[in-house]
Amino acid sequence: MFTRGKRLSDNTSRELSGPGRSWEQWIETGKDYLFVFWGLTLHLVLLWGVLDVNFHSPVIRGLPIVPAPSGPPAKRLLLFVADGLRFQTFIEKPPPYLRDTMKNRGVWGISHTRVPTESRPGHVAMAAGLYEDPSAIFKGWRENPVDFDSVFNQSHAAWTWGSPDIIPLFTKGSKQNVHGRSYPSAWQDFDANLSNETTRLDSWVFDAYLEWLRTSAAEAAKSQNGVILFFHLLGCDTLGHAKKPHSREYVENMNYVDRRIEEAVNVTERFFGNDTAYIFTSDHGMTDWGSHGSGLPTETETPLIVWGAGIKSSGFRQDIEQASIAPLIASLIGIPIPINNEGALPWQYFDMNYHDYVARSLLSNVKQLAHQVTGNRAVNCENMEHTDWRETQIKEQIRKAEQHLGRRNVMAGIRVGNDAISFSKEALSYFRQYQRVRFLICLSIMWLGWIIMLFFKITGVVRRQSVRVFLLRLMNVGFPSLLVITLIRHLISNCHSWRLPYYASFAIISAWLAITTLLTSTPVFVDRSTTELFIDIGGTLLLLVMLFVGLTYRFALSVGILLLLLIRVAKSDDVTASMTWSTLALCVFPLLPVVEPYPRVYIVIIGVCIAIAVVIINEMSRSLKIMEILRLVITSFVCMEFIDGRHWISWIILLTTPLCIWFHPIETKKRTLGIMFGLLCPLTLLSSSYEPIFFMTLTINLLCWLQDASPTSNSSRERKVTEDLIKAAFFMLYVLLCFFGTGNMASISSFDPSWTRHFVTVFSPFLMTSLILLKLSIPLILVGCVSYSLESEECTKPISLAVLFLGDCLSLPLMYCVTPHGSWLDIGSAISKFIIAISLPCLFVLLRCLSRPLMKLGLERWQIGLLSRKKHIV
Repeated sequence: MFTRGKRLSDNTSRELSGPGRSWEQWIETGKDYLFVFWGLTLHLVLLWGVLDVNFHSPVIRGLPIVPAPSGPPAKRLLLFVADGLRFQTFIEKPPPYLRDTMKNRGVWGISHTRVPTESRPGHVAMAAGLYEDPSAIFKGWRENPVDFDSVFNQSHAAWTWGSPDIIPLFTKGSKQNVHGRSYPSAWQDFDANLSNETTRLDSWVFDAYLEWLRTSAAEAAKSQNGVILFFHLLGCDTLGHAKKPHSREYVENMNYVDRRIEEAVNVTERFFGNDTAYIFTSDHGMTDWGSHGSGLPTETETPLIVWGAGIKSSGFRQDIEQASIAPLIASLIGIPIPINNEGALPWQYFDMNYHDYVARSLLSNVKQLAHQVTGNRAVNCENMEHTDWRETQIKEQIRKAEQHLGRRNVMAGIRVGNDAISFSKEALSYFRQYQRVRFLICLSIMWLGWIIMLFFKITGVVRRQSVRVFLLRLMNVGFPSLLVITLIRHLISNCHSWRLPYYASFAIISAWLAITTLLTSTPVFVDRSTTELFIDIGGTLLLLVMLFVGLTYRFALSVGILLLLLIRVAKSDDVTASMTWSTLALCVFPLLPVVEPYPRVYIVIIGVCIAIAVVIINEMSRSLKIMEILRLVITSFVCMEFIDGRHWISWIILLTTPLCIWFHPIETKKRTLGIMFGLLCPLTLLSSSYEPIFFMTLTINLLCWLQDASPTSNSSRERKVTEDLIKAAFFMLYVLLCFFGTGNMASISSFDPSWTRHFVTVFSPFLMTSLILLKLSIPLILVGCVSYSLESEECTKPISLAVLFLGDCLSLPLMYCVTPHGSWLDIGSAISKFIIAISLPCLFVLLRCLSRPLMKLGLERWQIGLLSRKKHIV
């Protein structure tokens, strides 16, 4: 009777909860969903938090504008920016007019740019006096000058001519005082064969200026003060990418710009008179191989020449920071310095007759920086009720400088003002990084708590037999109380920033959940031999170390691949000779020099020839051989530029790749080879050196793994956590090898249009970036297909969780490597390493999703099925 009642109760519960599911299963499913949601939330918080802590936006709204002193030396300023002109080429082969200006009519020096060495941040630094940091990507940097106050926005009127990528940055959303014109974006073509047409980019700018001089606006500008005329000259950048900065074409374009500047200056002097100042500079330099974006001296050193009204004419040299150009422009024409400016006025550039005006401009620069110090202290909620001693010292220095100026002791006032600027910049840097340690502690506690919970999720848990009730109750009361106290304390303070309590709340909740899990649960392990545990645990730790080192030093990936082979030998005796030789061959590539944008077509063609030989030797149908050989031959003709692939050939090869793959049989080995042949052609069209050879070697090595390893398809297999971890480390190592087998962070982050020359040469950032990301993704897709073949559907979840665990453990130390200091190469590399580590699990899951249709779909199978169905009907 009791048994029947129990069955009735179970049936009722099953009916209420749904077909085939009990309430306990619903509860477990709900816990899994909550776990996934909590993990996703923490990953997003950590990713945003690390970038926010290190790269919080320097822009502060609502700061007061410091008025400019009266009596500026110039009424207007002409700003010539030769995009992509590096100082090394300029000084080795200086153009005649600018060389004479440097020596006899003005002052000059090196303008040291800061990361990132790209066009947009460089122009923001020159016009706004602040350095665009990576947080600007998330803030949007909308094309509105008000978002970052600039000299264009502060001027009485500004006219700008140049590239459609730069001019709208300062014209859209302005207060109707900034006017601009641009040429069509299709003119920005990086095709090396069109170098003769590149001069039209610069000639259009100068011609547009000469045309403007004949308008009524130019007549009206004669009597106006605080006018800026901006010339953005893109020719050197375009030729530097296409022909490289040491080429004859690059130097000829530089000389052409020199002649047109001389013409523009002469016309300006005749039209406006002698009350005009001139600045010639560049936004960034360029490497020998025609790229920019990192922190090499050839990229960060640009020429700067200043001449005209108010400037010394002695050939004086002084190097400055690029952000100092903004206060220089503002002081020359008597407009307010942009409110978020970080630059220091180079007062040595001014003529001796204007020292009194220079001293007052320097004082305005100090006051503007002092407002920023106060604003940053308020943002960080430091000493809200009392003035910080740094602010007091800055005010004292301002008072001393004003006293000196009141006593007509101008040089003493300049010295005090110069010292005040240096101290203000130090105080500004201190307050911007003030809470960094607190934030990192909160993020570390939050992440450690998550890792503990994830470890228990991987191993599986059982409830403890004896739970320490007192400690559990203490935790359940203490942590919520701490959370409430943190929030109340912030609410009663005068601080308007929620950054610290936001991160502290997540740290408290994560620590609470982790300690509760430790007190109530025990991990479950499968009994195994000591030798197996030692190999799995020791191998996983060594591979994790190689992953960490390999993110910085590529040779560690070679050591990691060899370590994988040794682990395989230690775990089994059936390692084939092909496995050994393919592993040794794969280890060579991280030891080779990084692939550079210099196209080495002969190496690419060697890779195509090897692929054709593999097609001939491999067992496949005659039609497949003809198709693959034809695709490879056409690809080689495009690479050797016998055929121009930009219009349709290259795109047809790329878009028909999935169809070519699906023509191959779905047997695992044959389909994997089909994926290699299908993806090899678009990869070759995007390659510049040994990338195709690396891709084929990787395929052979992975095929050996497929041949020697049998997929685990037993749904009731024992949970062997250590085996899951070492398989996860295996996949992670191959994923990183795909990233760094042919390159490093510099080659990935440095943009060069030569990589996409067979698809597109007209400047299109989104399309070019998409093609470069496709090139990086092709080896990753192959790894995803092999991982799909090695693991069954039932094993996906534990392997994915193991990859997540190792990736999160790897991201913890990398979090501290992210820094806002150093070159763009250092900063970008640290950010990229952290993002790769934290996104590896998502990438692994994405690769498995992409691999399923590539491995399972087949046009041949569909045709056979259709024919057999028709025969059955007959």
